[in-house]
Amino acid sequence: MGEEEKRRNIREDTDWIGLFSLGFFLITIGTLWMITPNLTEEVINFFKDFQLVHLTEHIILPAPAHSHPVVYTAALQFCLVFGLFQIIILILRFIFGSSLNKKAETLSGAGFWLTMSLFLQMLINENIGWFGLIGGLVTSIGIAITLSSLLKLLG
Repeated sequence: MGEEEKRRNIREDTDWIGLFSLGFFLITIGTLWMITPNLTEEVINFFKDFQLVHLTEHIILPAPAHSHPVVYTAALQFCLVFGLFQIIILILRFIFGSSLNKKAETLSGAGFWLTMSLFLQMLINENIGWFGLIGGLVTSIGIAITLSSLLKLLG
């Protein structure tokens, strides 16, 4: 294989849509960090607030002692924006003929981020507590795996 052919294969193998998504991910985090007042301080307070909680006599897990709505709201905004962006990325993957695996990966990402935004909204509204959010995380992972597998089965 010649040098020019190797360069062409590298260009063709590069996931430009994935790099676009990574760039948007970083821009979203940076933007949320800039527009959310005192987010650094709030995040530090969030982690300092963790205490061990007895779920049962033999099960002890860490949880924040108080609600941290600024942190939860920033996380919600990130999940919502990035989840919706993943839908745009999925459309681009179909338009540009990305592999089935890349489409499934993007669909599962959209499902995960949007489902997490739902659970974060429930946490902010105090419909669920911290451990409800952990359950929501497990549910979101399950939804992501299911969506990916379903697209691969049907594709």
